[in-house]
Amino acid sequence: MKTNYLNHGIVKKNYLCTLFGHRFVETKKVNAHFSEFECEVCKLQATNDSKGQKITLTSQLKDINETLFYLQLKKQFIARFYFHKKE
Repeated sequence: MKTNYLNHGIVKKNYLCTLFGHRFVETKKVNAHFSEFECEVCKLQATNDSKGQKITLTSQLKDINETLFYLQLKKQFIARFYFHKKE
């Protein structure tokens, strides 16, 4: 799978981001390791890869993040309601 790292290309949507860099804000916390980000200026969406670097958010990566999010919710639900602590 080819990854599109943000530092390899020049964003042509907004020159401020080209000159000064993106101002990313976290829009969605997928799990403890992955998050989705959006630039405040040019509205570019990004996510973390396995190395921790930000890459552009494609439709395939969006589906993967959504699946990871629902697996995390399922894991929390099972841990809370099916495995009670014995006191």
